Amino acid sequence: MTTMRYLGNLVAMLAVASVITGCASAPPPPPNDALLSEAGFKTVVATTDKQLRQLPKLPAGQVTSVTQTGKNWFVYPDYAHNRVYVGTEKEYRAYLALRAQHGLPGVDAEASTFKQDTAMTAKSARYASIPDWEPWPAFDELAWP
Repeated sequence: MTTMRYLGNLVAMLAVASVITGCASAPPPPPNDALLSEAGFKTVVATTDKQLRQLPKLPAGQVTSVTQTGKNWFVYPDYAHNRVYVGTEKEYRAYLALRAQHGLPGVDAEASTFKQDTAMTAKSARYASIPDWEPWPAFDELAWP
């Protein structure tokens, strides 16, 4: 009888443990998409084959500074929806403030910058994969205030 009680208790404990484990899901990913939208970033959907090929070249999970039409823009890839979030310096600063408010770690500005120097691009294989932003619609046509 003691063995049966022991097995019953063991099965009950395993059931409770599995329920607790099932309820404890993985922590949600950093709320980058929501924070970017809240900060005023606009979305641009990749529609051409060239844009779709360039999208994966952007570093995942980070805002990157790029130059298009002589201006600096901040872009964040959303691979799942084939789009990028685009913002100006103003939106980027608002995004950083929102990250701080939500207790998210700071951003490494050095890692978030694509080097656009053509001489460096020609000499270094590291920069050979920098996307050409010409196939994308002009970001300054996104109705910035």
